[in-house]
Amino acid sequence: MIKQADGMSMVSRGRSAEQAFLALKAISQHTNVTLRDVATVIVAGGSHTEPSLPDREVARVVLAETRRSVLGSSFGE
Repeated sequence: MIKQADGMSMVSRGRSAEQAFLALKAISQHTNVTLRDVATVIVAGGSHTEPSLPDREVARVVLAETRRSVLGSSFGE
């Protein structure tokens, strides 16, 4: 899942693999959410599906941080 999220970041923002991973890591650190869960939310947001997480608040927080700091305001909408 992390590799898929990295790939989405690379394609959507023209990042290198290292830059994409560092972006996901930054979201994880800023939201205090595991990297795996961040990746799950990113992939679900990019494919316009609901993330398969038990806590919907985690998805909301991760998407808000992603929109704000990394991928742009329209990602996942």
